[in-house]
Amino acid sequence: MKQYQGETLKEYINRFEAQVVKVGTTEEPMIVYAFRKGVCPGPFCESLIRNRPKTFAEIRRRTVEHIASEGEVYEKRTSVAPARSTRQGPRARDREKEPGEETPLRGKTPPAQGSSRGKQANEGRK
Repeated sequence: MKQYQGETLKEYINRFEAQVVKVGTTEEPMIVYAFRKGVCPGPFCESLIRNRPKTFAEIRRRTVEHIASEGEVYEKRTSVAPARSTRQGPRARDREKEPGEETPLRGKTPPAQGSSRGKQANEGRK
């Protein structure tokens, strides 16, 4: 019996246990082998290969632990940490402007009144 693609580990172990009860088998090594062969590839499957369980009770215990740890990892990944704020008050561009206050030009200096630079540019266009 194989785990379906997209089937959670919890769903698979419940379906597997129901099948074991239905078949009525009590041969522990066969049950363990069948479960190991049926579980989808992934971290849990790899842990079963590295540290082979001897009983189905051990598989059930490890499955419950794995499901709990997956839940914690999911919660950690989906939780949003609060933004760190180091500013004290509004930024200069966000604050209200005083009457008569001009917006500074970024990286540009306005030409001085009566400057010859502005006159030369206009004469070149004629």
